[in-house]
Amino acid sequence: MARDTDRLAEGLRAFLPRGAGITGVKTLSAGHSNETYLVEGLNEILRMPPSEEGLLPPYDMARQHAVLSAVKAHAPAVPLPAMLELSTDPSVVGDDFFLMECVPGEAFEYVTPDWVKADPVAVPDSICRQWFDAVIGLHTMPVGEMPPGGRTVQQEAQHWLDVARSAEATTDLIGVLEDLTARPPATSGAPTPVHGDPKHGNCLWHQGRLTALLDWEMAQISEPLLDLGYILMFHDQGEASLADAGFEQPGWWSPERMIAEWEKGTGRTAVDVARYTVLGQAKVAAIIALGAYLFTSGKVADVRFKAFGAVLPAYTKLLVSRAMAAA
Repeated sequence: MARDTDRLAEGLRAFLPRGAGITGVKTLSAGHSNETYLVEGLNEILRMPPSEEGLLPPYDMARQHAVLSAVKAHAPAVPLPAMLELSTDPSVVGDDFFLMECVPGEAFEYVTPDWVKADPVAVPDSICRQWFDAVIGLHTMPVGEMPPGGRTVQQEAQHWLDVARSAEATTDLIGVLEDLTARPPATSGAPTPVHGDPKHGNCLWHQGRLTALLDWEMAQISEPLLDLGYILMFHDQGEASLADAGFEQPGWWSPERMIAEWEKGTGRTAVDVARYTVLGQAKVAAIIALGAYLFTSGKVADVRFKAFGAVLPAYTKLLVSRAMAAA
C-alpha cells in the first residue's frame, strides 16, 4: 500500500467537519484489492481503491457505498458497520473514498484461532449458523432495494474466462471456464442480491459474535447459488488449500448441512450445486492467475502475488478434477 498516510490525514482533516479530531491515518492489513485504513482520533475506517493495479477492477467506490448502505438498511440479518461520508472528488485525498464505522472483531482465514479450537463443536457450529444467517439474509433481501447491476450465470462464467485469458492462464483453467460459459448451471429462481466473496475469511468476529461481513466489491444482482457454490468449494481442498482454517473442526458444517440450511432459509433448491462449486473455484483460479501475471509482468510489486504462481498448479489440478466429477 504505497499511499502517503500523512497526506491522507491532511486531506481528511480539511474535508470532514470533524476533521480536527484526526490524529493520523494508519494502514491496516490489506486484502488483495481495495485498501483499508484506520482514521485515528475518529476511530473510523477509510476505504479506497488499490494504490497499484488491482485484481478486481473497476473500483467503483460510490457503488460499494450504495450497496453497503442498501444492505445495512434492508437486510438486518447481515451485520455491517454504519456507512459515513462518500467522496468522488479525487482532489481530497487522491482517489474516491468512503468512510464507515469501525466495529470490533478479528477475521481468520489461514490459521484457526484458539477461541475456535477451545470448543471445537459448539463454537464452529455457532460460527456457521451466524455466517449462513447473514448470507441467507442477503439472498432474501428485496431485490428492488439493491443498487442495479449484475450478470447472468453465463455472463459470470464469461467474465472470469476473459480474466483468465487476459492473465495468459493455462489451457486447463481456460477449458473449464469455456465449458461453464457454453453450458452454464441451471438457476434456482429469480436473481437476488449476491455478495460475490462470502468466504468465512471476510467475516469479523468479536467474543464469538459475527460483527461484520466485509469486502463487497463483487456484490451484484444475480443467481444466489453463485455465493453458495463459492462457499462450498473451500471444503476438502487438500494440498491446494488456500484458506480453509476452521473447516477441520468437528462442529464445522459439512457441505450437505450447508446446502440444507441454505435451501431451508431461502426456500430454493440448490440445483446444479456441484457446477456452481466448480464455477466458484474457477473464479478464484482466474484471480490467482491474474495476480501471478501482474507480478511476473512487473505491473505490481506486491510480493504476495508472487506466491500465487506457486499455488496455481495444484489449485488448477483440483479444479479440473472437480469439473470432471460435476460434468
